[in-house]
This record gives sequence, C-alpha cells and structure tokens, in this order.
Amino acid sequence: MFSSSKPNNKKKSKKSLFKRIMAWLHLWLGLASGIIVVIVSLTGCIYVFENEIKDFIEDWRFVKPQEKAFLLPSQLVSIADKKMKDKKATSVTFGAKDEAAIVGYFVEKKEEGGLGEKGEQKRGDRKKDLAQNQEKAKSELKTQAKSSGKEKEKKGKGRRNGTFISVYMNPYTGEILNVKTFSRGESPDFFRWILNGHRALWLPYDIGRPIVGVAVLIFVVLLISGIVLWWPTKWIKSIIDKSFKIKWDASFKRVNYDMHNVFGFYSCIFLFFIAVTGLVWSFGWWSKSLYWVTSGGKPLVENRESPKSDTTHVKEFNITTTDKVLLNLRKENPQAAGILISIPAKPADPIGAFVYKQRHTFYNMDRYSFDQQTLKEISIKTPFSGKYVEANIPDKIRRMNYDIHVGSVLGLTGKIIAFLASLISASLPITGFIIWWGKQKFGKKKPAAKTTVAAKAIPAPKLKNTAEQEVTA
Repeated sequence: MFSSSKPNNKKKSKKSLFKRIMAWLHLWLGLASGIIVVIVSLTGCIYVFENEIKDFIEDWRFVKPQEKAFLLPSQLVSIADKKMKDKKATSVTFGAKDEAAIVGYFVEKKEEGGLGEKGEQKRGDRKKDLAQNQEKAKSELKTQAKSSGKEKEKKGKGRRNGTFISVYMNPYTGEILNVKTFSRGESPDFFRWILNGHRALWLPYDIGRPIVGVAVLIFVVLLISGIVLWWPTKWIKSIIDKSFKIKWDASFKRVNYDMHNVFGFYSCIFLFFIAVTGLVWSFGWWSKSLYWVTSGGKPLVENRESPKSDTTHVKEFNITTTDKVLLNLRKENPQAAGILISIPAKPADPIGAFVYKQRHTFYNMDRYSFDQQTLKEISIKTPFSGKYVEANIPDKIRRMNYDIHVGSVLGLTGKIIAFLASLISASLPITGFIIWWGKQKFGKKKPAAKTTVAAKAIPAPKLKNTAEQEVTA
C-alpha cells in the first residue's frame, strides 16, 4: 500500500549535491531580493522608452523645419538669459532641423531661493576678481587639482541635489517654446521619479543605490542558478518540450511553473547583460573589474578631473567663442544628429562639446574639450574622451555600457528586447513565489489522508465468519 514512497526517495537521491545547493540558493536568494527586483524591473521597462514617450507627448520638442540656418549659441543664450533673469546658461544643444534647441541651466541647491541679486552679485564679483588677478586664478587651479576625495563627493552630491532647467527654443527664431524644471530630489518630473526608483528605490542615493546594487548582484546569481536548474536531464523530445514550451491548456499551477522556467530561459542572456551593465553604476569595484576583464588586464583610468583651460592669460569669457566651436564642429560633422556645447563658468573650465551621431544613442558620440581662450583641443585620458572611432576596444565597450543597458545599442529593436526582458524579469519573482507557496501549502500530505486513499483504492472484502476475521487481523 505504501510502496509509492520508495520511488520518491530514489528521485531525491538522484539529484546531485551541486543541484541541491543551486536550488537552495535560487529559492532563498529569490525570496530575499524579489520585491526589489520587481521594482527595478518595472521602472526599467518604463524608462527604456523615455525619449520615445516624450517625443509623442511633448510637442514643444519639435519645430517646423525651415530653409535657413539656426541662430548661434550666443544669440539663443542671450534670449534665454533674459527669460531666466538671475541665472546663467550652462549649455546649448542643437538637434535636427525639426527639433527645438535647448539652453540648459543648473542651479545648486544651496543657491535655490537665495540666488537673486545677492547670489548673482557674489558670482559676478568672483568672476571679476579672477579675471583681474592671474595669481589668484593659478592658486585656485592648484587647489582644485589637490582637492580631496571627500570634496569631490560633496560636489557630486550637490549636483544630485541641484535643479536642472531646460529652455526649449525655436532654433530659427529664438522663440521660447517651453521651460522645464526637474531635480533628482524634490519635485522631479515623472521620468526622473521613475529613474530615482530604478536606481535607489526612492530612497536617498547613498542608501538606496547599494541596496539596489546588492539585489542586482543577487539577481545575477539567480540567473546562473536558474539555468543550472532548468538544464534538461535528458535531451529527449518529452523533456525538451517541457523546457522550451508552455502548456497553456494545463492547470494554473502548471502554466505558472512553465512561465517561470521557459520565459526565464529565453530572457536569461538579455537579462544577464542588463544586470551586468547596471552594476557599473552601483559598485566602483565592479566597474573596474569589468573594464579589467574586457581590456585583458588593463586598469580603468578614472580621471574625474575635467580638462583645464590655460589660465596664464586670464580674461573674461566671451560667449561668442561658443559660436566658433559650433561652426567648426558642424563643418567636421555635417551628418551629426545633435551637438551640445557646454559653457564654462570659471577661467579654468574648458568649453565642452558632444557630437551625437545618432538620435537617442550615446555610445558612438564624440566628446571634445577646448581651451576657452585659444580654442585649442585639450585631451584627457578617460574612456569617454575623444572620438569614438579612435577609441580602443575596451573603451568602446565602456562607452556602450548605457546603450547596452537600455537596449538602444541595437536601435528600436534593442529597446523592445530590453523592455520585454525587463517585463519578464519583473514576473520571475512573482511566478517563483507562487511555485514556492504552492509547495508549502499543498506539497505535504498527511499520512492519514494517504491511508484513507489507499483504503478506498483497495476495499477490504466482506468476512463471512470469525475465522476469516482472525486471519485478516
């Protein structure tokens, strides 16, 4: 009657120790990180199509193309500065003929609410002092070069807490189409809110980012252990069908199990690349290790100091210098999808320039730095500096990191793949939990119930006399 228990014991004994360890890790690590993976995956799904959604709903991002040249950066900045009054532009971006130009502003948090006349006066006085005193400019340059890691960290935090303002303008007429403000902290726009959840679970970045990083690191382990558990024991048709196909007409329990296994397998390779590239922003050691692997053992050069302009002949910066930079870059890159020019705030700051080869794609852009006085190109050793075509293979891979993460490295097709993979990623903790919960609730049967079933299956014959009863007993 109870012989059915023996085959189960044999089945359990057939599992290798390695697979049992993988199953244990897959279960408990999945339960521990599940809710975080769901949040990160769902926010990632939405953020993948940020630009496409904005293009559809934000009509001020586009203009009617005209058969004439764009206004120069100095002209657009002059108009935008009047609108923004006490703020100074930090960048100008030009796109295609049907796209609005953008004059960008950044306001540090400490200046918000108190940046009026007093804030602007302090900034103006400082500029004049630096322009008139070469020795003071040199001293400041040396001080910046010797700045400690803590000061860099404070600067980074200040930038995260600051406010970004984008003034959308008609590049042909200078008409202001819209002013959009967002910050990484208070009152962000919708996609900034989504990104805050994706990167830090809407917690302060110093707290949320490591939590997300650990959860994603666990997710990589889950992907590996999942493949180990999924791998068919025998490559025969019946087992292969169960591994690669979902039996939609089966019970809910079976369909849920198939969805977890089959969808998990098909999305595994894409989720692996998404997770690996995402960890670059969570852990410095991961970023350096990944570069070390892709470069064949070369260390990552992390020079966070921006290039410096020559301060031996300091004079007040003239905004028309950016016009020359734009015209030169347009001449060299007539097919560019967009050009961004950064405006220096200090005598030692360079004029930065980004030349985008494709719209909404960043890995193959060229990045330049020019001396603000002489317009001489300044080189700096980082994976992101210079022309993409001139970069070595590991630097090209590092430049691709963001585009691989969101799928844009393969264009719209890649984004669709990233979206579907992230959607499956969000479902895996849910389907996995349902599998576990089902085993907890229905997996164990009481011995009494087994006895009853057995008794019903083999009914006892009716006994005719006492002797038969005694034999039966």
